[in-house]
Amino acid sequence: MGDPRVSVRSPLVPVVWALGSATLAYLLMRETNISVIQVGIWAILLAEASLVSLPASSGNRLSLAIAVSAVLPFVLISNGSIDLAAAGAASAMGLLGTWMFRTLRSDPAEEVMAAVLRHGFGVAAYLVVFAGSVSLAENVPVLAGTDWVRLIAFSIAASLWFLIETSLWASMVFGRNRLSRRYLWLLAVKDWPVVLSLLTTGALFGFAWGQPEDPVRLGFWAIVIAGIPYGFAHLAFYRSQESRRTYGQTIRALSRIPEVAGLSPKGHSDRTSGMAIEVGQDLGMTPDEVTDLQYSALMHDIGRITLNEPSILKMGFTDEDIARWGAEIVAEAPYLSHVALLVRQQHQPYRRPGEERDLELPMASKIIKATSAYDHATMELGFSPLEALEVLHRGAAYDFDPDVVQAVRRVLERRKVVPA
Repeated sequence: MGDPRVSVRSPLVPVVWALGSATLAYLLMRETNISVIQVGIWAILLAEASLVSLPASSGNRLSLAIAVSAVLPFVLISNGSIDLAAAGAASAMGLLGTWMFRTLRSDPAEEVMAAVLRHGFGVAAYLVVFAGSVSLAENVPVLAGTDWVRLIAFSIAASLWFLIETSLWASMVFGRNRLSRRYLWLLAVKDWPVVLSLLTTGALFGFAWGQPEDPVRLGFWAIVIAGIPYGFAHLAFYRSQESRRTYGQTIRALSRIPEVAGLSPKGHSDRTSGMAIEVGQDLGMTPDEVTDLQYSALMHDIGRITLNEPSILKMGFTDEDIARWGAEIVAEAPYLSHVALLVRQQHQPYRRPGEERDLELPMASKIIKATSAYDHATMELGFSPLEALEVLHRGAAYDFDPDVVQAVRRVLERRKVVPA
């Protein structure tokens, strides 16, 4: 898919950015009454937290720095109100420290710059909207002077921060597949549980930390109050991602059974799945739909393992029989019931003579049918990519959906397998 990056054409770019961040922090510190030591402590915590990350569904890794930044408007208070200058200075110095730490860790410069820019724009919007929302809410008699003011402000500002982060993440990802920004944004939005956990950890700490005049202020005990639930969440997210990874590896291993048994060409399921994913993304499928498509493409030939039975060979079979047997095998796992349906319908034509296209036939099944046929033509029949495309075009009257065939061509053009 690619990694979130920005283009760094000169080694001077990070240096200029670092100097700019330091200058901004200096100018902001001149506008605040909060001590440099206090602001510096939060900046150091932010930079160190950036080295601790959580895996997310998008493939992105979200750092604990989100939680630390969420704390800033709660703890950097001057004259009873949020000190935007101090919070901005802490953020600028913290991001400068993030850049330094990650550079010393030999992280790619493009990825580091993308991370600090995303975080910088998101935090800036969060702090400004938080302060503005507090000012507006204080003018509402029912809310004035209550913790509801900060809670409402936090909710609004955090939501905007999440939208900015996801949008910037999607715009900074690049790769050979040239994925649509819509697809990438939907993929990033799936990270909301991790982001919510980090943001609420920061808010919980901020409310528990309190201010000196607060009668229920917990002070340093806030670390325990916020840290324990975050620790459980951190462990849960890691285990969730490990389970997803293990699940995918298990499906991939099962998909190779027909190949190991000599009942399917070696690498057929992987090649079909790889192209099916790109075609699905090209056609605008959502990340969840693409995941189902990936699993279905990997498992689409699993029904061939029944061909080891002499009685079946004697009785005879069709491609539809193989698809049905495969669907029955896949359906044994309740989690894969939807995948089983896609496997079951993979050999159905997109329309029949005298009829319009079958609107109930899932797009994923049509994609598997076309990509599997393409791989069969190139790897088993020895056709060139252009000849294999011609096979699909000839079958576009009934067997292969013309939209899918065109998407296959676009994928091959991007892969530079066929001329554009």
